[in-house]
Amino acid sequence: MGLYDKLTGKATAGADLKFVQDFFSENETVLSSYQFIRDSIVLTNLGIYLVDVQGVTGKKVEVKFFPAKNVKSVSFETAGNFDLDVDVKIGVDGNTVMGPQGAYYSAPISFKVPSKQAAQAKEIVSQVKKYYLCV
Repeated sequence: MGLYDKLTGKATAGADLKFVQDFFSENETVLSSYQFIRDSIVLTNLGIYLVDVQGVTGKKVEVKFFPAKNVKSVSFETAGNFDLDVDVKIGVDGNTVMGPQGAYYSAPISFKVPSKQAAQAKEIVSQVKKYYLCV
């Protein structure tokens, strides 16, 4: 992926696995992975890894793993007239965050995909359904 592709948010199949490989179990295999600018999502036979690269330099990286049994739903929101991206949300148990009123709730895994890569976003939705929801 070149600099222009990164700046324009082009998604690529086959994300860099360097941040998640150390966490794999012996019997864990990658089903698919996608890179979106700096963040990535990795679907395995055991669950979903979300890699969130943070900060200006990108040296701080948060890796979250959600077991397959915790995946509850998936949604896809198309781009509107003025939107530059589509939204994919994967409902999971265990992604607890504090809301504005101080109450905790389980937030979905949410990420934006440039509208030019809507087909890849739909592919993610299809794979989440196939491997985690309709088994």
